[in-house]
Amino acid sequence: MEIKTAIEQRFAEEVAALQGLLRIRSVTCPGENGTVFGQGAKDCLDHCLELGRRMGFAARDVDGYCGYVEYGDGDELVIVLGHLDVVPEGDGWTHPPYGAEIADGRLYGRGAIDDKGPMMAALYALRAVQACGVPLRRRVRILFGLNEETGSACVKHYVASGQELPVMGFTPDGNFPIINGEKGISTAMYTYPLLGGARSIRSFSGGTALNMVPAAASAELCWPASERGAVLALRAEGITVEATDFGLRVTAAGRSAHGSMPEKGVNAITRLASFLSRLPLDERSAAFAGAVARLYPQGTQGEALGVRLHDAASGDMVVNLATAKTENGAVTLGVNLRCPVTYGAEDFHGALTAAMERAGFAEAAFRFEPPLYLPPEHELIRTLQAVYEAETGEPATLEVIGGGTYAKSMPNTVAFGPIFPGEPCLEHEPDEYITLESLRRCTEIYAAAIVALAT
Repeated sequence: MEIKTAIEQRFAEEVAALQGLLRIRSVTCPGENGTVFGQGAKDCLDHCLELGRRMGFAARDVDGYCGYVEYGDGDELVIVLGHLDVVPEGDGWTHPPYGAEIADGRLYGRGAIDDKGPMMAALYALRAVQACGVPLRRRVRILFGLNEETGSACVKHYVASGQELPVMGFTPDGNFPIINGEKGISTAMYTYPLLGGARSIRSFSGGTALNMVPAAASAELCWPASERGAVLALRAEGITVEATDFGLRVTAAGRSAHGSMPEKGVNAITRLASFLSRLPLDERSAAFAGAVARLYPQGTQGEALGVRLHDAASGDMVVNLATAKTENGAVTLGVNLRCPVTYGAEDFHGALTAAMERAGFAEAAFRFEPPLYLPPEHELIRTLQAVYEAETGEPATLEVIGGGTYAKSMPNTVAFGPIFPGEPCLEHEPDEYITLESLRRCTEIYAAAIVALAT
């Protein structure tokens, strides 16, 4: 039997299995019901491991952090790794985010393309290889992670706990043809104490995840009753102002997008700060709003912060003001930066912190994940290029991205699909979907890649 025939025979089963996975909300919730990353993440892992067992694969849960199914013999290991956790669903959906509805050849749901659909394609690719009895000289492990969206602690635990590492592998969590580089990713948190007054910001909040462009933000203002009418009369795109018992509430609407591509969204936190900076706020609140609007304008690449960097391999620095939260009279901003592959934290951290301190902010936390880059002549790159070109008839060009994948946490690994050239990038956006045709093509390509890497 040919592999493509084996995939076709089980494709309806694959779609149904994916629908079951998409119906589980797996937003990270550490410690929930005694789980490491939340009940939803555990339920997703159990779903996949049980599928693997029914297929005849060995299956193992690794301390609740991740799990895998494995097939074949040999002293060396090939890994296909992806994640079952998802970012919060957000607003703006026209299909239920966990309904797994099929319409016009599209399967909708949070995680459909990022990364539940591709991981189901990898699992059924391995099932097809098994069904066809293809002789492999390396074992193949499909590794399911549960914490990619909020730090990849799952795969870091896998590596740190001494689990077997691959000689080669890929993660189906990017774009086709091949992603051979990923920018360095930094998260920085900065706090700013607010002081109450007659015309002050009482609270300022927005965003749901550090790797998303915030689609909504709001501020509560202390404001004299006699002066509220003038502010209520103001108009600005995406801004709503309403009176409250203590003053005013200002709400900003934006458009969500992946944090690595903020140009595809509209930052609601920036929009809110820009509007507030026009108001006659007290001195401290005015300084806060003005600083946020000035340092993080829409479409920023870090110019006002003094951190704009560029290289030929990966392009410009990317800056996303992702979250804002008020607690105990202070606002904490979460900033997400993605630096070109030839730079490190030492090339921008000092300038970033200095710019924020000049504006009255104090650094509360800083984390940096170094970039990844594999040269075109690397054996893994050449092998995946040969697979892609044979399966599609198209040239297997290489790409460096601003997003981060498990490839940074697992040696000898790069991102390979699932988004084909010309397809929209819908991860982290409303009405996320994978087409059934793309799901089928991914399954075929991943089966071919498993055979090539394992033989």
